[in-house]
Amino acid sequence: MSIALYGGSFDPIHIGHLITAETALETYNLERVIFIPSYITPLKDRELEASDINRFEMTKLSTKDNMKFEVSDFEISNERVSYSYNTVKYFSELYKNEKIYFIIGTDRAKDLKKWYNIEELSKLVTFVFVARDEEDLYKVVEGDVFYKSISYKIMKSPIIEISSSLIRDKIKNKKSIKYMITDECRLYIEELGLYGISRDSK
Repeated sequence: MSIALYGGSFDPIHIGHLITAETALETYNLERVIFIPSYITPLKDRELEASDINRFEMTKLSTKDNMKFEVSDFEISNERVSYSYNTVKYFSELYKNEKIYFIIGTDRAKDLKKWYNIEELSKLVTFVFVARDEEDLYKVVEGDVFYKSISYKIMKSPIIEISSSLIRDKIKNKKSIKYMITDECRLYIEELGLYGISRDSK
């Protein structure tokens, strides 16, 4: 059995995240994809707009219709810097007999060698680099000897020009976010007035 771990701030989770996860399911014949909302992401400041519990709930609501999607609160419940090594070590002990993939985007793939305890981390997983610009990513990995020391796949996925920051900006500017996130997630945002959205927004 194979599983994939998919971490991120998910502030909020959007259809691009869901399409990436579904593509990984099909491409690598996975048993499940586990979404892991982060607490504090290394190499970034903690600039989150929704609370930890809100991000967790939005991710659960957005993934509930897919039996192969799960959501873990491992990182947010620890309330400390979300080092991928610690997260992967936890799940590798939980799923001792499964192959583990770790899904990351192009930008994170490029700074992978800066990650905490990357040598040990790379022994535990096969990385899945989601190619935003496939040709550019191939140039990066082929031109750096570091990538020869790890196990990785470059996954082609439909290019969806949507980001969580774009969604937040649209909400603040009273623009439609329909079809960018699931209806369940949108209703949750409206109900709680997240990101400054009006509670009676349509």
